[in-house]
Amino acid sequence: TANNGRFLGYLEGTRQAEAVGAKREKWTRAWLTDPAIAFLFRKLLTDGGGNAAKPLKDSAAWEACVEPLRQQFGDARLGIGKTDLYRIVPRNLVADEEAFVFAWTQRKAELLARWRTHEDLRPFWHTTLDLSLGRAQLEKLHKAKAVSDEDFIALCREIQRWAAGPPNGKRRAPREAVGLRSSEDYTDAEDAPRIATIYNGLGGRGRFVPYRKGDPDGNQWLTSEPLFIDWSQPSVRFLFDNSGRREERMPVVRNAALYFTAGVTYSLHGNHVPVKARLQDSCVFDAGGSRMTPPKNLLSTEAFLAVLNSNVFSFFLKKFIKHNQDVEINDVRMMPLIMPTRAQAKRLETLAALALRAKRHDLDGTHPDNALVSAVQPLEADLAAHGPEYLRPGAQAKLLATAADCLAILERAVSWEVEKLYDVEALGPFDEF
Repeated sequence: TANNGRFLGYLEGTRQAEAVGAKREKWTRAWLTDPAIAFLFRKLLTDGGGNAAKPLKDSAAWEACVEPLRQQFGDARLGIGKTDLYRIVPRNLVADEEAFVFAWTQRKAELLARWRTHEDLRPFWHTTLDLSLGRAQLEKLHKAKAVSDEDFIALCREIQRWAAGPPNGKRRAPREAVGLRSSEDYTDAEDAPRIATIYNGLGGRGRFVPYRKGDPDGNQWLTSEPLFIDWSQPSVRFLFDNSGRREERMPVVRNAALYFTAGVTYSLHGNHVPVKARLQDSCVFDAGGSRMTPPKNLLSTEAFLAVLNSNVFSFFLKKFIKHNQDVEINDVRMMPLIMPTRAQAKRLETLAALALRAKRHDLDGTHPDNALVSAVQPLEADLAAHGPEYLRPGAQAKLLATAADCLAILERAVSWEVEKLYDVEALGPFDEF
């Protein structure tokens, strides 16, 4: 975003949000000792509905003061670091699935109104060119009060094709007339709410969505980073309209079409340790991080995650592709990826799902639930009876007393399954990194 404080914040009730609260108190005390800052700060607080006598009482009013103060006095004078976050995200403002559907409803109505009234698109509704839509259907869509998602998508496709003009020919209507952002394309009714939210933002109650940059703790499988980004319509317009501008504090938006899909990321650094890959669930993700999203028709995210977290994958990568601590995306691209059979993929997905459950317990500091332990027990027995000797679990892990014990068994089971996939079963150990 190039201005993290403006758009990012930590979810209320988390330890990171508590740390932000402590910083707010420190900043506020310092600002009130500077007469010039104090005067404007109190005015901004009052204008925002806050109480100048109790500046920290109204969180939203306090936050609304920060950007005007930064513009007036600069970060150095305010004591705010370049990467400091100051927002605390209320839980009731986190967007849910309904918020995405509402964003799609709004965008659909907005585009229909535009297409029906824009002067440059008037010829489209009377064209005699061959269209996939019949003349009667086109006339109906021109005036219908209710348009199904499927009909809207068909209409969107036809308008884009008509406006583009013939191959190697002149456009019939400017892109501005169609009103779609670059890469904003509707092809699937089920996916339309996601696309609408990516390029136009959220217009209802929910306005914050998960934002993922990385994991300083270097977790494997899953992370619990409570970072969120303001994805309201004004914020999204600013981010897209200013992306890549060569001015200070301007954002860069990359790979937006993959936002709000499940993918895999990993820690870029690590000496003599395996690749630490993590599930990156539906979110907006940072342009600077490595993110991989396998095609749904080839490999599931969970199966792909399991392969990356196997010892075999890290052994091959460290021994034959890249020998130092940094694992870059081009190094991963060079790795051979054997596509599993349907049965193999199912086993990998099951193991990954269990590992994610165990990791969630581990992050939360809770004991593994009965269902998880029951699912891991036969895997432990199978490893002990038939697995390679170097993958057989120790006595402590067999107890399955903690989430870490369960995860240790599951990671051995994953490595065994990937050894079979790569046809190197029992040829290890593959734990030299």
